[in-house]
Amino acid sequence: MKGKDKCALLKSIRVRLAEINSIPYTPHPCNNTEECCGTCELCDAESKWLLHTMKEYEDKGYPIIYSLCESDVIEASKNVISIESNCDTRR
Repeated sequence: MKGKDKCALLKSIRVRLAEINSIPYTPHPCNNTEECCGTCELCDAESKWLLHTMKEYEDKGYPIIYSLCESDVIEASKNVISIESNCDTRR
């Protein structure tokens, strides 16, 4: 899996986790035009923010889902294909 593919997949997983837990979340747009390892400081910060927010919701008594079932991961993977088809691949 290429870094940009991994980035898109992880981003779509964060979006799905936020959706199923009713947490408002809009990921940052990736402006990286070079090949990467699939994670960056901004993505890591978003992941930490989401986990922290999920824990806050849980502390307030909301039921929180921390993992996705297989169908959610498959759906997230489909979103990656959708995202990629909309990307400008010119450098």
